[in-house]
Amino acid sequence: MKMVQIVHNPTAGSGEHNKEELIEIIEASGYRAQYVSTDYVFWKKQLDLQETDAILLAGGDGTVRKLAKNLIKKDPSHMVPLHLMPLGTANNISKVLNVAQNKEHHEIDLNRKTTNFSYGKIKSTVKKDFFLESFGFGIFPKLISEMKKRDSPDDPDEKLKQTLQVLLEILKSYKPKKAKIKTSGFKIKGVFLLVEIMNIKLIGPNFTLAPNAHPADDHFDLVLIPEEKRKDLEGYIRKLIENKACHADLEKIVTVLPVQKANLKCSGSRVHVDDTLISDYFGSKFKIKLASDHLRFFTDVPEKSP
Repeated sequence: MKMVQIVHNPTAGSGEHNKEELIEIIEASGYRAQYVSTDYVFWKKQLDLQETDAILLAGGDGTVRKLAKNLIKKDPSHMVPLHLMPLGTANNISKVLNVAQNKEHHEIDLNRKTTNFSYGKIKSTVKKDFFLESFGFGIFPKLISEMKKRDSPDDPDEKLKQTLQVLLEILKSYKPKKAKIKTSGFKIKGVFLLVEIMNIKLIGPNFTLAPNAHPADDHFDLVLIPEEKRKDLEGYIRKLIENKACHADLEKIVTVLPVQKANLKCSGSRVHVDDTLISDYFGSKFKIKLASDHLRFFTDVPEKSP
């Protein structure tokens, strides 16, 4: 009998899910289940990847990153396909993979189609790291810092609205940063509000920044917003809050370039890696490149009929 390894964050989202329910989903689909909770400090040592045919990952984007950090160090263990059951509040990764958001109706099928999910390698003067979603300078690290000081609603739509309102406040006084970027044989110098390397189209709580980005397209989207677009960006965010924005509005503001690697330096700015603010990267030089390997996710995971 094939075995599915459950990796579960029991505190993700509202926490309305438990070990027994997840095991029942696996067994009802005709597979053997093995369970591990990320709340356990030594959970990585409990993973049995040698005997695993697939992984049911029950959690949010942060849980995906925790597991990915472990998997990408192993070869060929990282090729074990992942069935993602989104339990967080943003769930950006599951949304770009078209995974059903209703956890009660998930059904495990190891014959389902999978898609590659690339990731980025980061090398700086401080240390090495990786990203699944995005890496960047400017207003988003500032936004992450400000949001940590506030209580956020659990509802994703309300959280996005609150985040956009905070972003508007930041833009009123944010000092743009000088950046130098070298990629694909040419150099970019300028003063920017935002410099992001996007692996997926979403950033933060479901904020679409790179509409055409996808983790299986074999490149990143380098997204730039210069200082002279400040007023346009403020107007776009107001439209988002009022649910009146469209992708055409965003295209007038951002410059997007496909890249597989880039060297970056941005003076006076912290950086973020996925949804985490990295304080000790302040002012570092970075080398970013597309990893030669990838994760694999079951995609188009539908809801099971009631």
